[in-house]
Amino acid sequence: MTDQPWLSIITVVKDAPVDFARTLESLRTQNLVGVQYLVIDSSTDTAVIPTTLEQSGISFSYDWCEPAGIYAAMNIGLSQATGTYVYFLNAGDELLPEVLAQVLAASASCTAPWLIGQVEVESITGARVTTPEWNFASEQKALFARGIFAPHQGTFARTDALRAAGGFNGNFRIAADYAAFLKLTLISTPVMLPFTIARFYEGGLSTQKWQDSFREFHQARVSILAPHGLQSVAERFYTARQFVAVGLYRGVWSKIVKH
Repeated sequence: MTDQPWLSIITVVKDAPVDFARTLESLRTQNLVGVQYLVIDSSTDTAVIPTTLEQSGISFSYDWCEPAGIYAAMNIGLSQATGTYVYFLNAGDELLPEVLAQVLAASASCTAPWLIGQVEVESITGARVTTPEWNFASEQKALFARGIFAPHQGTFARTDALRAAGGFNGNFRIAADYAAFLKLTLISTPVMLPFTIARFYEGGLSTQKWQDSFREFHQARVSILAPHGLQSVAERFYTARQFVAVGLYRGVWSKIVKH
């Protein structure tokens, strides 16, 4: 009988072989002892991802599934995870060099349901910005409505805790990971990791359809946190303020920067 992996890394990929290769390359810099690597593939070409995996030299488990959206695929990965912790590194995301060793050291001294580090975001212009440190207590008071929340690329959750939270709700097109981790805020304060975990690239659905993402984030907060009275007023105020700020940036400032 083998020891339980300390971590399951899950990569979801669909018709993105170049992005997937970049993700695999970032795994080469890691110590993968005690790590289960799962790939959930919905690509049209059913040969390209397995071939890339075979050539990588990385030990893996592979599953092809019918395309049903990213969260359905993430739930399949979650159902197959055997690690104490689970981490989602989807196609195109990159771990920073040797970061898993740092996470392992931090996780060995705690039993927290989740651990969170910062991430780098690379814009379409190539500019890189590191997400701000997350002041959990401050954001909790604001019902996590001020636009600062841990992205899945910076979050390691205990597998049993994420399953108990119901995994990823397919009723959300954009905010299912936000909603899943929002449920974890109800059971525990996360351990904050003092280092950057990964890099991801701007341009996903939450960026392309940012107005829809605001609606879904608001719906998630209302259904999970159930704010009432002054809390409900505060949540709506912070949501509206952040919506205006992002709208101004998308509509005005981003165009100025491009020019």
